[in-house]
Amino acid sequence: MQEGVKLLIKHINNDDKIFVQVDSDCDGYTSAALLLNYLHLLFPGFVENNISYDFHDGKQHGLTDNIPKDTKLVIAPDSSSNDYDIHKELHDKGIDVLVIDHHHAEKYSPYAVTINNQLCNYPTKSLSGVGMVLKFCQYIDQLLDKDYSDYFYDLAAFGIIADVMDVRDFETREIIKRGTKNVHNKLFYEICKM
Repeated sequence: MQEGVKLLIKHINNDDKIFVQVDSDCDGYTSAALLLNYLHLLFPGFVENNISYDFHDGKQHGLTDNIPKDTKLVIAPDSSSNDYDIHKELHDKGIDVLVIDHHHAEKYSPYAVTINNQLCNYPTKSLSGVGMVLKFCQYIDQLLDKDYSDYFYDLAAFGIIADVMDVRDFETREIIKRGTKNVHNKLFYEICKM
């Protein structure tokens, strides 16, 4: 977490271009939406002028070659833990990679900062990608003495439910409970009503 936040803040301070690869499922969409909307609360002008994103054409997973040329940081929420070759290619081009993921991987990539609950001793293995993005934003909140991430529990709950994560873990269940009690997202609100 610490390395990931340092990397992100370095690129924000440098006024660099950042690209977010949106994974093509509900967990991927909610992961990217949570991250982008959270960062917009903190740095609205930077996000509007410096962050771009793109969706996969089909049911792909991970990073693709559609990264804008002036990009200095690529963020892959809910994907890319295993994209070791792509991480190296980007590294060799001078592009940093931040992975915030929950998928199983053999090892940490030597060419990316990877935040993944499956690769460390974090006890809650049932968090999906959006759960990991929420944890990342909560860490930033803690450093800045903010509580902006609390607003996005509904998106986290939506993504966790859609990814059919194991709810026997206390933390996963609590995110869903908090998120479904206070729904801000209009799509999720309508789904809950139905």
